[in-house]
Amino acid sequence: MCYVAIMVYNKVKPRLSFTLICDDVRQEMGGKFSLMGLFESIFSHTFPATHYRFAIVNEWIGGRGDFTVRIRLLAPDREQVLSESQTKLSLYNETQRHRDISIRYNTTFKVPGTYWVETLLDDDQAGIVPLVVQTVSEQTVH
Repeated sequence: MCYVAIMVYNKVKPRLSFTLICDDVRQEMGGKFSLMGLFESIFSHTFPATHYRFAIVNEWIGGRGDFTVRIRLLAPDREQVLSESQTKLSLYNETQRHRDISIRYNTTFKVPGTYWVETLLDDDQAGIVPLVVQTVSEQTVH
């Protein structure tokens, strides 16, 4: 006869601690992450404008269990999805922190406006942050 041990635990939804947008993320020795070029706005002389690379960093805390995380970049109307990624999140105790890094390549912004980075946990919105895309003239660049 074969017995399988089953770990019983109460699933606790984690809390999204923060969402940051930056140019790049590197993992250093010892497991630390270095974030380069934090930003909340993108500037362009012309549209459509393509941003060649950026990272979205989320930190989760206070949860226990297995979850599905989706990160969506939404157009200013909050309906059109420009890009989406999905990953699994496993937390073993409520003091554990988890950082999720999603890299976006060659993202085209058709018009200036406020775009949105939306994070979903098991299809429920956990957070949404603005990403402002603005027209800039040659005279306003320093």
